[in-house]
Amino acid sequence: MEPETKQSAYHSASYHAAGTAIMSFKPINAIHQHLCAFHVYAQDRSRHVEAHHFCQHLSADLHQCIIYDSDKPDAKLIGIEYIVTEKIFKTLPPEEKKYWHSHKYEIESGLLQMGTKALVPASATDAAEQPAMLELQKSYGKTIHTWAIDTSPELPLGPPNLMMSYTGDGQGPPEDLIKRRDAESGQDTFAKRELRKVYLPPYEKVYGADEWEKTGRGVQFAVEEVDLK
Repeated sequence: MEPETKQSAYHSASYHAAGTAIMSFKPINAIHQHLCAFHVYAQDRSRHVEAHHFCQHLSADLHQCIIYDSDKPDAKLIGIEYIVTEKIFKTLPPEEKKYWHSHKYEIESGLLQMGTKALVPASATDAAEQPAMLELQKSYGKTIHTWAIDTSPELPLGPPNLMMSYTGDGQGPPEDLIKRRDAESGQDTFAKRELRKVYLPPYEKVYGADEWEKTGRGVQFAVEEVDLK
């Protein structure tokens, strides 16, 4: 068989099916949680992105998540997030903490939600996500997007971006993004906010997270060419 003929099979459904049958996907198969939220660029808080997190718990203190722009089969992989408990965050040096954000407001506002299948009733989702929300309310995230999907939807161009979250009302995301997400997921951000007032305890985040609130400055990754070693 000619090389061109062999290569032509690469994108075929049969080749993909064969790959699924013979290859190992152990790290992907270990993913057991889907969370949907919104991220904002650390250096430009006018830019907001819907972010679907597919997470694995490496330990009780560390989660790792791959982030897509949707939960559809053709979703684009746009970044990663590491989530740690308050215990771990407190041990980080000050220089490291500037890369991390709190999840307190995301949880309490209803912006961060568990992603469930289409036929799961909202009431069932509300009940199922309570243990997760209680845990994540006191957690901290380090998020890097490798694809600026809002400005380069076709290809992942440019350097990676540090992403942040929200810490109070009026910071975003825009109302139309929230309404679109809720319509697609069958959930209600405002209703979750009211429900979570009932079961979430008061919590004050740890000093050092969301550094931009104190400095008014964001972190932007800059490309620097250096001599090879």
